[in-house]
Amino acid sequence: MRTGLAYAASVLAVCMAGSAAQSADLGVPRTPVAAEVMASGFTWTAVYGGLHAGYGFANTAISVPGAFGFSGIGSNGWLVGGKIGADYQFAQRWVAGVLLEGNLQGIDTVMGIGGLGNIKFSGDRRWAIRGRLGYLLTPETMLYVTGGFTQGRTTLSAPGGLGSISFSANGWQIGGGVETRLSGNWFMYAEYIHTFSNSFGQFAPLSVKPTSGTARIGINYRFGVGGLHPTFAAPARRNWSGFFAGVQAGYGFGNTTISTPPAGSFRGLGSQGMTGGVLAGYDHQFAGTNIVAGVEGDASLSDIKTTISGVGASASIGSDWNIGLRARLGYVMGGSIMPYVSAGYGWTHVKTSGLGGGFTQSLSGFQLGAGVETMLTANVALRAEYIHQFNSSRDLVPGILRTRTDNGRARVGITYKFGGEDAAVVARY
Repeated sequence: MRTGLAYAASVLAVCMAGSAAQSADLGVPRTPVAAEVMASGFTWTAVYGGLHAGYGFANTAISVPGAFGFSGIGSNGWLVGGKIGADYQFAQRWVAGVLLEGNLQGIDTVMGIGGLGNIKFSGDRRWAIRGRLGYLLTPETMLYVTGGFTQGRTTLSAPGGLGSISFSANGWQIGGGVETRLSGNWFMYAEYIHTFSNSFGQFAPLSVKPTSGTARIGINYRFGVGGLHPTFAAPARRNWSGFFAGVQAGYGFGNTTISTPPAGSFRGLGSQGMTGGVLAGYDHQFAGTNIVAGVEGDASLSDIKTTISGVGASASIGSDWNIGLRARLGYVMGGSIMPYVSAGYGWTHVKTSGLGGGFTQSLSGFQLGAGVETMLTANVALRAEYIHQFNSSRDLVPGILRTRTDNGRARVGITYKFGGEDAAVVARY
């Protein structure tokens, strides 16, 4: 009797499997669901060290309280650095830690004086100690916020070996990023750090306060990765192909070079502010690979500007909207996260106001970007990215006065990926 029941049960199971397969062949819609991550198991509790590199802008505000204010001496340039830190995973999805970081930088303001050389105002060194709190999107990918104390050095140097003088200022930092496991003990992260510095005390009663933003990408090596934490459900996609649309918001900087050939030049006139808008595009994942290529466009409203004020009057110049069209290329890791690079072209609208008048101008130039996108559900994705626009030069006074503006935007976005049939998979790490 038991043998007969077992036989009947097995026949029923085969019939049900055949019916499900036939329904799939007939095109019955399948709804994507969160996939169960089958992780080999490890803990984020570890000591780590790593290196990073990136690009940054700074904007130095100069003011005499109650009398005069100028929000915008601009700087931009590279940075490289390293860090050591320790993390502790105190729950299934939560990680807390502390880190010590040091950077060498070339975030400069440069004034060229004909054939005599350059006067340079350079943020050249910075260190920081920060805490961070992370949330695991998957067992191997962490979204985090960070904040803490920082001290930076700025050096003013004269041309022709005439010497230099350095100033230091304390401040604080806030930021956020995404870190993911590459293989074994190696991890990759992308982050944005915003720095608020105190005024340089040497110039009192004149207030000189730099604010900076840096986008970085880095590699960490974690010592003693091991132990186990329970696995949990996490989203993944077998196929990233399809249309997407969403919203994005962030913070932007600009730096304008003004030149009067051959007399000299000044880099720069700085600006900063909020930006946000919409984006949409299409991705295609090549069959049998982890490679994704796509196109996307975005439109943003912004308040990235420089202001000057005094004796009851004020004026400003800045960008109020931006449009970009880019191609992007990414590599999917574990079905749930995709680092990518992008390149294309952008248009920025600039306007002035105050002092009884104003004008508008459109700038355009090449865009270059990089970011990380990760699935929150089988159809909803979170991205963090940096977009840099190299605008073409413009003549304000033909043959006499020229300007060129670079701007950078660090932002986060939420997108919805349409379709999704056969998207949900079991992600194996």
